[in-house]
Amino acid sequence: MTVQVTALPVNIDSLLVTYQPNVRYLTGFTGSCGCVLITRRRRYFFTDFRYQDQAAKEVKDHEVLIVKGGLLQGMCRFVRKRRLKLGELGVEYSRVSHHDFLLLRRNLKGSKLRDSGGTIEKQRQVKRRSEVDRIRRASRIADAALEKLRWYKVTGRTEKEVAWLLESAMRKGGSGPLPFEIIVASGPRSAMPHGIAGDRMINREELVVIDLGATVEGYCCDITRTFATGRLSPRQEKIYRTVMDAQEMAIEAAKPGACCAAVDKAARDSIAAAGFGEAFGHSLGHGVGLEAHEGPVLAPGSRDTLAAGMTVTIEPGIYTGRTGVRIEDTVLVNSTGAELLTGFSRKLLTLK
Repeated sequence: MTVQVTALPVNIDSLLVTYQPNVRYLTGFTGSCGCVLITRRRRYFFTDFRYQDQAAKEVKDHEVLIVKGGLLQGMCRFVRKRRLKLGELGVEYSRVSHHDFLLLRRNLKGSKLRDSGGTIEKQRQVKRRSEVDRIRRASRIADAALEKLRWYKVTGRTEKEVAWLLESAMRKGGSGPLPFEIIVASGPRSAMPHGIAGDRMINREELVVIDLGATVEGYCCDITRTFATGRLSPRQEKIYRTVMDAQEMAIEAAKPGACCAAVDKAARDSIAAAGFGEAFGHSLGHGVGLEAHEGPVLAPGSRDTLAAGMTVTIEPGIYTGRTGVRIEDTVLVNSTGAELLTGFSRKLLTLK
C-alpha cells in the first residue's frame, strides 16, 4: 500500500515523516525503524540493516536506503552527500524528541525546519475502502470474542482470567497484536473508566465493563460492552438504559458535515436530562485506524468535523459511586449517516 501526500502545508518545500504509524500509512512498512523524506521530485525511505529484506518487500514507489549510525543521522548524511535542497523542511514537531530536533537542525543547516502540523494525521482521518475493510474485519474478530464469552462462566473467575480468554479468542480468530490492554472492570471497579483487568474475582449480581480491540493488518477496532452477572438494582438498570439511549442519539447525529462537538453534545445532553450529567466525564469518542486513538476527536470544544470515510468510536458512559456503564462501538461515517462496524448486541446481557 502506497499513499501520496494530498497537500503540504503552506511554505513547506519538503517533508520528513518519522512517526511510525504515519510511515506505515505512506509506505506499507510494518517495521519499527524507518522514516520518509518527500521532496518535490522524489520519495525516499530510510531504515537500517535489520529491515533491509523487509523494506525491499513492503516499500514501493520510494528509493529505499539502508543507513548506518542512527536513522536520522544516516538520513542527514544522505541529504548532504546528494546535495539535496530541502528548503523549508516540514518536521512532525509533536512527534520528534527535543534531542532529534536539535540533531536535525545541527545537521541540515541549509534547511529551515517548520512544523508540518499533523499533515499526515489529518489525511489518515478519512479512510480508503481497503482501510475500512480491515477495520471491519477486526470488528468481526472482536464481536466473535464477545460472543464466545456468553458461553463462558465468568463468575468465580478473576478479571485477568476473563481478559486472557478474550485475548486468546481474538488471536485465534486472526487478530494481530492487540491495540491496547483489555479492560475488565467488575463490581465497584466498573466505575473506573480505565479499569485494566486485575485480580478481583467476579461475583454474582454485579456489572462488568469489558473494553477490547482487535487488529487486522495494523488496523484497529474498539468496542465496549457492559454485562450483568445476575439481577441488578432499578438504578443500575436505569443507568444502562440512559447510556444506551445516549449512544443512539449520538449515532443519529453522526453524519458528514456534523461538528464533532455537536455529536458529543447529543449524547451528553441526553445523559444530563436523566440526571447523570456529572457522571459522564470523558469525551464521546475518537478516530480509529492505524492507532486505537487518533483524530478526529468527539468532545466538548472540538473543532473537528465529520466526513464520509471517517471511522470513529461512540462511547458514552456513566460512572457513579460503585456503578459504571459504558457502551462503545466503532462506526463508519458514510454518505448519509453512521454504519456500525462492531455489531455485538447492545442489549443488557447476563453472563453466567
